Amino acid sequence: MMSIEVCPGVRLNADRTLYMEGSRTLVVADLHLGYEKALESDGLYLPRTHTMNVIGDLLRAIERERAERVVVLGDVKHDFQRGQWECRDDVRAVISLLAESSKCILVRGNHDNFLLNMIGDMDVEVVDHIYIENFYLEHGHVDSGVRPAIIGHEHPSVRILDRVGGFVKIPCFLHVPSKKVTVIPAFSPMAPGNDLCNGIHPEPFSPALMGCDEKDVYVYGCTEIGIINLGKLGELKDLRF
Repeated sequence: MMSIEVCPGVRLNADRTLYMEGSRTLVVADLHLGYEKALESDGLYLPRTHTMNVIGDLLRAIERERAERVVVLGDVKHDFQRGQWECRDDVRAVISLLAESSKCILVRGNHDNFLLNMIGDMDVEVVDHIYIENFYLEHGHVDSGVRPAIIGHEHPSVRILDRVGGFVKIPCFLHVPSKKVTVIPAFSPMAPGNDLCNGIHPEPFSPALMGCDEKDVYVYGCTEIGIINLGKLGELKDLRF
């Protein structure tokens, strides 16, 4: 199964995208463009494939869904502490291709300082939040309290252990009916993910998740073979393969 419908017309996809059928809107979160450049500044050198991977994955998702609009839920770029132009070329390349294929809306995240300086001359909308189909879409580093909400920021993932101590880490969606919150995993293949296997941390990244009952947090893992309903967060402590 490559997608799961969690609300009428709202699908979670195995490629870490959310699709809203009524408005033909594709939603992704946390691209973290410029990640390799930030690592290089810390002395770690990796092949610069991240931006091209993000572009390819986004364009395939847009074509598959025939999406007319793409919303990026914050953290378009990665490094918010260094110079504002380090990831400019990567950001402009991705946003340019998105704008050519669909209407592009960027929701500001906590990493997105100087974003307007980079793309102010481009035909894209930059906002702090947006309403679509009665859902309130925001990054998630600040909780507006408006519900139902779709957010990013948390980078949710789970570790599944094997018998000898090895593990596989799977990015995942969180759907919390009691809070009326859905959390999208990071679209960046390099984002490590916040491991939730042992339950939500007392101080989660996302304020909207504070006080969640583990028994009401539904987890959907994103894998190459499809999206997997992993059950409730409180049941994942004993998950093995």
